[in-house]
Amino acid sequence: MKPTNVVSMDFNSPEAMEEFIEMYERDAPSLYPQAELLVLVKTEETSLLAIAAYPTEDDRLKASETAQERIKGQFAPLFSESFRLLGDMVVHHTPNSKVARP
Repeated sequence: MKPTNVVSMDFNSPEAMEEFIEMYERDAPSLYPQAELLVLVKTEETSLLAIAAYPTEDDRLKASETAQERIKGQFAPLFSESFRLLGDMVVHHTPNSKVARP
């Protein structure tokens, strides 16, 4: 099992969400180098789910601290609400490993 964060994020506008997506796509790999999986899923015009899996609980906790600092800091004006769920990934299928952003 992999320690995993699932974060629901509601943004103040579609533009605010797009700003976050652009930052995440650009910066997330270097901000969370220990992550084994980083995914954003658009659920509504102003809502995303972020999923991140880590090799160890210590890696997950370190990444969670970084994310919380950014969400409560420089990105706070973009969000209307966010909440975090913690768990363990129990199934991970990747039949086609080449998945690109549409």
